[in-house]
Amino acid sequence: MQNYFIKGFLVLACLALVSMPLSAQKGGGACATAGVQLSQSTATPGGASFGIFGGVSNCSSQRQRYDVEITFMSACGVETVLASSVIRFNPFENRLISTAGLIPSGTCLGAGTVTLNVYSGSSLLASASAPLTIQ
Repeated sequence: MQNYFIKGFLVLACLALVSMPLSAQKGGGACATAGVQLSQSTATPGGASFGIFGGVSNCSSQRQRYDVEITFMSACGVETVLASSVIRFNPFENRLISTAGLIPSGTCLGAGTVTLNVYSGSSLLASASAPLTIQ
């Protein structure tokens, strides 16, 4: 099952890089792409954890340091940070990210969203989302 996710993210990262303009691929400034998938489409507040699998690519020709943050936005509009880290990338390097997410008890029921954001300083470089229904 995990190989399926890894292959999917590698394909996603390659497609994102190929679809990017050549000027962005050769530029030295901060440049990133992102993708995210979940191990399940539903969760319960305070219930068992679920898997979050992401891919982040540095599409810059220089080494970069990016802040990667994974959040959950509930149907009520409440945002919860599920994971956050600083990752250093070599030029054109791709990284796979996996972590476990847990929805806090008291979260309202309904359609929510898990989002993976990639920042360089305060600038949002890339974002990817996946739906997660809370029931």
